[in-house]
Amino acid sequence: MENGLIVVKQLPIIEEQLKQVSEEIDKKLNEIDSLICTEDTVKTVKDVRATFNKEFKEWEEKRKEVKSAIIKPYEDFEKTYKECISDKYKNADSTLKNKIDDVENELKKNKRLEVENYFNEYLQSKDIDFVTFEKANINVTLSASMKSLKEQAKDFIDKISDDLMLIETQEHKAEILVEYKQSLNVGQAIEIGRA
Repeated sequence: MENGLIVVKQLPIIEEQLKQVSEEIDKKLNEIDSLICTEDTVKTVKDVRATFNKEFKEWEEKRKEVKSAIIKPYEDFEKTYKECISDKYKNADSTLKNKIDDVENELKKNKRLEVENYFNEYLQSKDIDFVTFEKANINVTLSASMKSLKEQAKDFIDKISDDLMLIETQEHKAEILVEYKQSLNVGQAIEIGRA
């Protein structure tokens, strides 16, 4: 990126005589400190206070005007920057992200399909017909290797196959099998099936 594309040509120059005004305010504060407030002078003290507050409000208005005058050019710049630079980069990033997502989603879909096909073939080879790929909770990601995904599928099915062999040895195997098909928890199925 080229340097100097955005340059502040002149920093805001604020002409101020605040130190001089501050000295005048200090003089007034000394006068205020010397005022004695009694029943007879309370109206005068109130008038001094009202005058002092009025002056302060005028200064505050002037400060706000200065702030607006300084901020307005920046706000104008920011609006132009957003339209000419920021929005374009953000839109490009979003477009690129969508393109990447489309490809990665397709890759994941194909990877999942391959693992699911393997799962179903292995399930069929073990003669198991009551389990779906979703039950295996295999998290198919782009970073996961096909080997590890297939191992997860195989381990899941092997466990079910082992559980089914255990159920075959049980006295109430029909009842246990019904429970097992719902929970895939052999210990729980045996306990409930015996009851």
